[in-house]
Amino acid sequence: MASRSSQKMRTALGLALAGGLAISLAGCGSSAPTSAKSTATGPYVLGVDLPLTGPYDSLGVPELNSINLAVQQINAAGGVNGRKLKVISLDNGTNPTTAGQQFKQLVQDHPIGLIGDASTGSTMVAIPIATQAKIPLISLASDAEIVQPVAQRQWIFKVPAVDTTVMQVMINYFKAHGISRVAFAYGNFPYGTGGLADFQKYAVPQGIQVVGSVPVDMTATDATPALTALKNFSPAPQAVVVWDVPPSADTIAKGYASLGFKWPIFFSDGASNDVFLTLAGNAVNGDFVASTKIFVASSLPNSDPQKSIIEKYVKSYDQAYASTSAGPANMFGAFGYDAVYMFKDAIAAAGKGATPASVRGALEHLNYDGVTGVMHLTPQDHSGLDPTSEVLLQVQNQKWTLVPGFTGANE
Repeated sequence: MASRSSQKMRTALGLALAGGLAISLAGCGSSAPTSAKSTATGPYVLGVDLPLTGPYDSLGVPELNSINLAVQQINAAGGVNGRKLKVISLDNGTNPTTAGQQFKQLVQDHPIGLIGDASTGSTMVAIPIATQAKIPLISLASDAEIVQPVAQRQWIFKVPAVDTTVMQVMINYFKAHGISRVAFAYGNFPYGTGGLADFQKYAVPQGIQVVGSVPVDMTATDATPALTALKNFSPAPQAVVVWDVPPSADTIAKGYASLGFKWPIFFSDGASNDVFLTLAGNAVNGDFVASTKIFVASSLPNSDPQKSIIEKYVKSYDQAYASTSAGPANMFGAFGYDAVYMFKDAIAAAGKGATPASVRGALEHLNYDGVTGVMHLTPQDHSGLDPTSEVLLQVQNQKWTLVPGFTGANE
């Protein structure tokens, strides 16, 4: 996985990308101009905007790697409708304002589709831009508001599970173990604040009381002062839920361990990343994380439709990138990989005359088995992820292990 020690290299990459377009030419032959369009005979262009530098770089870098990997595979197999795919990618530096400017830049190249962002905040900035341009956008962020209400999100789709599916994984565990009171720690940015709001709306009707909440700044290096408040909550929690991403999720994990609290702690899938294990070290042993099945494919039965798909992706990704600063395959990279294949299937369904509008229509009827999960998109559901695709993991001896019996299905 990507580590903070790779930040210097990524910053250099980000500076190179921020000055202009990074054209991914996987399988497209020789160099191309910095402006490209999805024309009647040229390649289908996908516009991509991701955080390749900044706090979310551990998400954006493997996502772009995986996007390029998928494009290479598709082009090597002959492309789509006899035409290649081409990616134009930009680094927004984990800055929603920059992301908005860059999505406006990307739509000028008339792509067949857009991919991004890794964060809810930057995706929300992109939504009106994609909608006005009438170009379908597949987001790699999790919040339900990205695709809801569908009447206002006609051009917007997403790969990750909606946050309520992630919450349901935990809630199912709580119900099975007699846990009815939780404390909620969260990153003080849209992903975390949105998680708190949704958890309060979603968990309380299922008998789970939030006894108190603790915000943690994304740049905090020590969360113990904030987490100390947990011991003063009344009634006391029986478990702690954390809605955050590395590195601040690791700051919470280390602070929580140092305070010696004994309540079980559950992290959202924002922490489903080997960076989480690397940065927090032994502090995360015993912690629970809601996740896709990517880290536990070997534990899946052969009858699971995702097993072979996950294994193929992991093998291909690791051959190409495991030795780089991005590290081995992870859940976030799989979001980017699946987004490309979703566009590939939708473009194929739309036929040789595919346009952004016809691709949008095809996405609304897409049935897709991916690394992230099994998806059945409809005009009423622009996510369509089967909730059983989300599972519960526990960290044991610095390794991911499956906790059988708990998925995102509301039981």
